[in-house]
Amino acid sequence: MMLSLEARESTDERSLGELFLYFTDEQSDITWIQAFRLLIKMFLDLLSEYEIIPEDTINELLDAFFSKVPLALVLALR
Repeated sequence: MMLSLEARESTDERSLGELFLYFTDEQSDITWIQAFRLLIKMFLDLLSEYEIIPEDTINELLDAFFSKVPLALVLALR
């Protein structure tokens, strides 16, 4: 059994322990609130970039949108 363990440790990349974890550590997933914030920010940036709609109208639309969103989501976004 010890010979088998030694053979695996010398040939299997997964057995490099901390070094393997360092190079394969993935970026943690974002929460859905973070994703929602990013989407709203990207949308607002896009609207501002094209300057099609005045900023005060964008703010009114955003307020109208958040008035329709469930309160729990609005509170989580703060």
